[in-house]
Order: sequence, then C-alpha cells, then structure tokens
Amino acid sequence: MTLSYVSCMGFLDVLRRLSRKKQADDDMPCSIVMLLRSPFAMSKEILETAASKAYRTPYDGTQEMYFVGWNPRLKVIKAGASLISLLEAEEPYLGDPAEVAEGFKNKQLEGAWIEHRTWVSFDLMNRDVPKRQAYAVLAALVAELLDARCAGIYLPKENQFTIQNDGAAADHLRRLIK
Repeated sequence: MTLSYVSCMGFLDVLRRLSRKKQADDDMPCSIVMLLRSPFAMSKEILETAASKAYRTPYDGTQEMYFVGWNPRLKVIKAGASLISLLEAEEPYLGDPAEVAEGFKNKQLEGAWIEHRTWVSFDLMNRDVPKRQAYAVLAALVAELLDARCAGIYLPKENQFTIQNDGAAADHLRRLIK
C-alpha cells in the first residue's frame, strides 16, 4: 500500500511539474530574438521604415494605430491591434555563448551561437493572439531588419534556433509570415 502511494505521489509530482511548465510556457510571450555579431544601431527611424514595409502602412503619424514609441527605457511598435515590445542588450543572450552552445549537436548552430555578442528581442505583448498569427506579426518586422550582423534568430518559447549565414533564418521568417 505504501509503495503504491509513493508511486502515485511520484506520478502526481510529475503531473504538477508538467502543468507548471505548460503554465510557464503559456505565460511566456511569443518572441523572436535576433542574435547579432555586432550591435544594431536601432533607431526610431529604422524601426518606422521596417514597420512600414512589414505592415504595408505608413508610420508617419497619419495612422494612429501604427506608430513606434521610443524612449531610453521603453521601445514599442504598434501595428494595428498588435503591440510589440523591443529589448536590446549588448551582451550575449542567455550568458556565455560557449557554455550555452555546448549542448548543440549541429556544429553550424554551435558556431553561429558562439559568434553572437549582442541581441534584440521582439516580444508580442498581446497574449490573446493565436500563436501562428503572433509569429507572423513578429516575423514580418524581423525579416525587414535582418542583415549580415545577424548570426541567427531564436524563438525562446519554441526553443528553436536558426542560423542566418546560409539564408535559413530568412526562409524561416518567411514561413512564419505565411
């Protein structure tokens, strides 16, 4: 009887951990992180141009639901009903790149992760948007900003990393937009 109680308790603990993990994943916003080899001199003008192309709407102040909010502590992009928060850091994402990349089986992925020195994260703040739609909104913007500085893109909620140097990241973003 005691053994079955312990087994049942073990099973309940596993269920609780899985439930907490799912809840943590649900609480995490959909995000796309650009891992960069060198800092991106992000400015309000650059974001306005990229957002205008991504969402095919002028970001010139004529559309009240389409704007870039910019101050040193808070950077946001409003695209209709979508609100995207932007966070930049001049340090490697998730700590020491060599330590993080140790578990990578793919050497190209490992090399790209180790190459990055800084990052920019685009987080969709709307939590009630279906995942597919959320990533389409984010990917449209990130695709307009992708350039040679980018070692790859990372989707934290999905734990997916795609390198850029072979064009795979751009392809991945295009698939997310469709």
